[in-house]
Parts: sequence; structure tokens; C-alpha cells
Amino acid sequence: MKFLLILLALLSPSLLTAAPANIAATCGGWVDARQQHAAQPTTYWLQGFIAAYNEYQYTGKNPNGIMGNAKETDIAKWLDNYCQKHPQSNPQEAIESLIEERKPAEKACPVRRSGGRPCPRPKKEEIPEIGR
Repeated sequence: MKFLLILLALLSPSLLTAAPANIAATCGGWVDARQQHAAQPTTYWLQGFIAAYNEYQYTGKNPNGIMGNAKETDIAKWLDNYCQKHPQSNPQEAIESLIEERKPAEKACPVRRSGGRPCPRPKKEEIPEIGR
């Protein structure tokens, strides 16, 4: 819980708007930065957000974390598409949406069923690559 609070404090939306390194605070800012070839600070911030999630929250089996083998360019293209569909959004909401979409499913099961049998093991779930 302590890590989650620290993570939320570090990644709050005010960090985006107060950042001096030209980090895009809105989807419009992201689009402008991409057109001017100045999106690198925002992509670094997104990678940091993903790394923090992988370190403190990720429970999947992929050794590369929530994004698997995705490259920086794949994530940038995904964000381009997201911002076209959600122009009033921002990069933080976008990456949270992507993480939510890709995180492993949590399946609850009591220790024993009413019949006394243990719960079945969950099936291995395949998560598609981002760039495909």
C-alpha cells in the first residue's frame, strides 16, 4: 500500500502540468510534440510510468512486463491513435487505459468449493503484442 501511495504521488497529473521538460499535458500537446519531433520527453515519462507499474503492481508472467516486447515507437503510435479517438484526454489517462487493457485478469476463487474440491488453476492468458 505504501508503494502505491508513493507511486500515485509521483505520477499525479500535476506532475505533467508542472514539468519543465516540455512533457505533453494533453493529447493536443502530444500531437503537437510529435509533429515538431519533440515528443521524446513525454515518451521518457511514459516509459517511467510503465516501469513504475511493472515494479510495484505487475503480476503477470512476461519478464518484459506489461508491454511485452513493444518498442518505444509502438507505444508512440498507439498513443497517436488513442489521442485521435480521445482528443480531450491526456497521456497519463492514455497509458493508464493501455495498462488496464493489458494487465493480467484477476480471478477470485475461494479456497474450497462447496463440494470440497480445490479451485482449478487459471488458464494461461495470451496478451497480443502492441505493434501488431
